Amino acid sequence: MLPHPEDERTRRAMLVLFYAQSGVSLVAAGLLVPLHVGTQMDRVAWPVLLAWAAAFAALIALRARWKHQVARLPEDADPAPWERRAELGALATGVLWALAVVMAFDTRLVATQMYAAMLACITSVASINVMAPQPRAFATLLAPVSVALVTSFLRLGSWAGAYDALLALAAAGLAMALTLRHTRLLRESHALRFEREALLAQTQAAREAQTRFLAAASHDLRQPVHALGLLAAQAAHELRGRRAAQTAEQLQAMAQALDGLVESLLDVSRLDSGALQPQWRSLPLQPLFERLSTEYAVLAEAKGLQWRLRPTALWVRSDAQQLERLLRNLLSNALTHTAQGGVLLAARRRGGRVQVVVWDTGPGIAPEHHERIFQEFVQLANPGRDRRRGHGLGLAIVARLARLLDHPVALRSRLGRGSCFAVSLPEDAPRLLTEPHTVPQGQPLQGRCVALVEDDEAVREATVTLLRTWGCEVWAEAEVAPLLARLREAGARPQRLISDWRLGEGDGLTAIAALREAFGATLPALLISGETLPLSTKTLRALRVQPARKPLPPAALRAWLSAPSEPHAEPQSEPH
Repeated sequence: MLPHPEDERTRRAMLVLFYAQSGVSLVAAGLLVPLHVGTQMDRVAWPVLLAWAAAFAALIALRARWKHQVARLPEDADPAPWERRAELGALATGVLWALAVVMAFDTRLVATQMYAAMLACITSVASINVMAPQPRAFATLLAPVSVALVTSFLRLGSWAGAYDALLALAAAGLAMALTLRHTRLLRESHALRFEREALLAQTQAAREAQTRFLAAASHDLRQPVHALGLLAAQAAHELRGRRAAQTAEQLQAMAQALDGLVESLLDVSRLDSGALQPQWRSLPLQPLFERLSTEYAVLAEAKGLQWRLRPTALWVRSDAQQLERLLRNLLSNALTHTAQGGVLLAARRRGGRVQVVVWDTGPGIAPEHHERIFQEFVQLANPGRDRRRGHGLGLAIVARLARLLDHPVALRSRLGRGSCFAVSLPEDAPRLLTEPHTVPQGQPLQGRCVALVEDDEAVREATVTLLRTWGCEVWAEAEVAPLLARLREAGARPQRLISDWRLGEGDGLTAIAALREAFGATLPALLISGETLPLSTKTLRALRVQPARKPLPPAALRAWLSAPSEPHAEPQSEPH
């Protein structure tokens, strides 16, 4: 017979399952007892029958009470006493059914012998499924019933009786074997369930740890890159017209390349960790196309390529930010690998869905490489790893975003003729679209007062130097309290608020709220972060705070500072 499980969780689960299933056997017993009393009224004395039925009724009530008590047991309860009660209750049940077999068995009537055998079979074999979680309890029920039936057959004193006794023993052995097999299956099932739960808990813990790591890594990696970009812009401004200006421009290009690599690596990690969750909404494609065209038409012209945009009135259902990121990677890939000809961005209906297509006239991709190009760091025509031709992560990010959004990407390509990447999206019904607010660029910044809260000294000094180069009056501190004190002492009133998200004390939203309380609730505020913000863009807009991610391009920062005094004038670099 199997010992009790060594794993306490499995042991308790089997105990709870036994008592939960015992309700079936209690109901069956409650029906069989009066039926048996009815069949034996003419053969057994009334006092004996009534005593037997009363004992069974008391036992059913006791086992029902135990069932309800076990259902409310605390997690740390010792299962041993309840296992013993299960065995005791099963033994009492077996003894009572054994008495019923003895009462029914008449050595002179074959019909009574068949009835006794059927009664033993029903009460024993039918209990296999119910009592399998506690095989010892089943054995204590089976033993007295089997002994009573075998003894009754042997009392016949014939070869037929002996044969029937042997069959009864064989049936008892088979019933016990089936019970033990069922018990093993139940234990393995519970063990697998607990193992799966443990693996899920470990996976969730690992995912949360990876999310925390990505947040910290994002912040710590972007801080120096952000400072480097600001310093490079400052150097380019100061060295304008000198020979060293070319070096400053190269420094800016290096900072942008480093930013692109860091951003791509973090994108891959975030997508693999499950940290990104789509924010679904209805989207018109035309505004997105126009926004992309503004940027990529300039890049195409710089390479001597033709840029074509096919206007569309189609609407889709997707995540606006992640869809734009997916298309940006496809367009960047097309421009990077196209030396002559051009790139086309268009949308069309196909099979009840919308296909957004990016065509290029590049070298094309051989069929055997169609799947491989979506792997990390794969660059078919860049064995020397020239960083000007990308890092080999763009299409890997596209593949992950496509899985995240459930937007399949199809590829058609001909060597020497070009490639077409088609993204399939669910179509949505058109809605009323208001005209976007246009932000005038290039307004003078001379004398504009800016309050800056940034606890990273290198970033703070680089930002202050660049803003003063643009003509701004800048007040900057690592914490909001000393900044408020300096502003009040000087009688200065800031016209723009800029704060880092992660500060030594509190966060950027707290700093912005304190500055607005002192100088006006409508002051435009920019919240810059090197990590994924825990607040949605919609929530930040409700707070009249514009988010931006590090490293923020100097041109985007200048555009935001130049915009009219409205809380929602947006820099061009959105946070992730």
